[in-house]
Formats: sequence, C-alpha cells, structure tokens
Amino acid sequence: AGENLEIVSKGYLSLFVDWVFYNQSGGSYVIGHGGGATMQHSYCVDISWADAQPGDLVFYPDNSHVGIVGGRDANGELLIIHCASGYNNVVVTGLEGFTSISRPRYYAE
Repeated sequence: AGENLEIVSKGYLSLFVDWVFYNQSGGSYVIGHGGGATMQHSYCVDISWADAQPGDLVFYPDNSHVGIVGGRDANGELLIIHCASGYNNVVVTGLEGFTSISRPRYYAE
C-alpha cells in the first residue's frame, strides 16, 4: 500500500494510470507497460470528444500529462481524474490543458 501512495504523492501521473489499469484488471494488464504517457497513448485509438466515456484517456500536448475520464458534471462537461503534483494528490478537474482523447484498445479485447 505504501508504494501506491508514493506513486500518487510524487505525482507520477503515468504510473497512476498504469496502477489503475493493473488494479482493475486483477493484475493482468498495465497500459503502456511502464513506458509513460507516450506509450500509454500508443495503446489507444483516438476518438472524438463527443464519444468520450469513463475510462478513456486524455492527454496534454506531446503526451506530457495523462488523465482518465471519470464522467461528466451536472452541466455535461467531462471530469478528468489525474495526478497533480501541485496539489500533491489525485484530483478531479475539467479539461484544462488536455488536448486529445483516446480509448484504450484493452477495452475491445
């Protein structure tokens, strides 16, 4: 449990996403195989923002940050779960800074 908290507290955003996929799959899958946001993006298919569903991944330009679509707020705006080192925590925010959205191929397997 301690290393899970370290991943979050140090803002290792792509490791957080790996950790989520690892845990939801019962330990059988790590998206991106530990290679960071660029590798995670390579295991996805780009989709339109209108097709966004919980579990899709969103990326900053140049894959410099990654988040997970968590749902929509009361106004229908996307809510994104991601690590924010400035807050030393996992946060839920809007789309600020995220410029692309993709669906992990894992969901089709």
